[in-house]
Amino acid sequence: MAEKGKAIRRAFREFLTIPIAVIAAFLLLAVGSYVVERADEGWIQDLRRLIQSVAFESPEATSGLLGEIAGGLITVTSITFSLLLLAVSQTASSYTGVVFDQFLRWMLNQLFFGYFIGLALYALVVLATVRPEFNPVFGASLALALMVVALLLLILLIYDTIDQMRPDVIVDRIHDHTLVSRRRELAVVRRTRRQPHRVDIAGSTVKAREDGFVTDVDLDTLVTALREVGGEAEVELRVVLGSYVAFGDPLAEVRAPGTGGAALAEAVHRAIELDRIRALERDPAYGIEQLTSIGWTSISTARQNQAAGRLAILALRDLLGRWSRPDAEGEGAVQPAAVVAVVYRDDVPAGIVGALESLAVVATESMQHQSFAEVLRAFAATFGDLAPDDRRRVEDAIARLLSGMGDLVLTADLVAALAALTEALDRARSVETLAAVRRAEERLARSLGELNSRATRVPAGAS
Repeated sequence: MAEKGKAIRRAFREFLTIPIAVIAAFLLLAVGSYVVERADEGWIQDLRRLIQSVAFESPEATSGLLGEIAGGLITVTSITFSLLLLAVSQTASSYTGVVFDQFLRWMLNQLFFGYFIGLALYALVVLATVRPEFNPVFGASLALALMVVALLLLILLIYDTIDQMRPDVIVDRIHDHTLVSRRRELAVVRRTRRQPHRVDIAGSTVKAREDGFVTDVDLDTLVTALREVGGEAEVELRVVLGSYVAFGDPLAEVRAPGTGGAALAEAVHRAIELDRIRALERDPAYGIEQLTSIGWTSISTARQNQAAGRLAILALRDLLGRWSRPDAEGEGAVQPAAVVAVVYRDDVPAGIVGALESLAVVATESMQHQSFAEVLRAFAATFGDLAPDDRRRVEDAIARLLSGMGDLVLTADLVAALAALTEALDRARSVETLAAVRRAEERLARSLGELNSRATRVPAGAS
């Protein structure tokens, strides 16, 4: 039952809320039009007679029109939505299932679905009120006007769906959702510690009672429990938003004097929400993984779509640039007194570095020197602003990527990217990594002007 409840809440969160609200509004409109038509106000009846003199002269004519509207809407909606879903499916085959996720979450799509279904139900409800002695003139007039609007919206729906399938739109929306979810996560990051302070207190491990992804961390629940336990209690979370935990995996380490550990353990279970489906609106790591998935599929030999892969790299570069400076996102705005005794190890910036590293690796597999160069430019552009830990991660990633650069031809674009990278490393006084990049470029440059395969471009043991 708990899983069914989560599935229902997720369905409403991702898609159902707006369509159901629009359908409910149409049903209320049908009731309202019926009440107005039954009103005894003289001007209302005069208006009814005026409309009836022009159209809807008899209940039979009104019934026929409403039946045509309802039947036509149901037919058009079924065919149109089936074709649009087929188009979405084709795009998803190129850019993975994240396309479906974005299609469902787009508010205009939800409004369109609700409008067409709601209007069909409205016409059916008004049709049900038609009797020989009652002709719903107002209801039929509204149905006709709303049907005209529906036909215009159909054109907009087709264009909007096609527009949503463009690679740049797909990437931009994931990028924007990731920014929003990161701001929400920072509300947790700003109020928590990065390292434990009470390692002198014996702790106990809190283990998961179910499996799923971490979709929410209710920090207030933990703060309340810590306040009730008192003393020097501390909760060290072993998971972050987006982490997957199986049954029995550690969720947290709780440290509390006396018998307070049991109360903290229960608070951890209440505070950490698990679900089988990840929530992009609260999980920035999921957005990073979606961009990585699109980039990997596009860059690899499976698709060889360099343009879409470049868009994913640029989006990741922007995220790294935004989050490499803590104050840019307000991370340093909280006073030390506001930080609570909860340890939360933020790994989102490291995830971006890992994502860029992965895309560079797949670029060597498909020999896309443009994508490899774009990753190097991303590192070069952000290196000077990175925090020390993130800078070390980038240096480590660069060292690993140099081992695969021999699969590429040293094009002018790659030379320019390497020049930008060496300049950034030189400014940051990263001596060892700078020397490694220069050695790798020199070795690859020796292959210029010679006939080589990817296996012989950089001979083994060359120095």
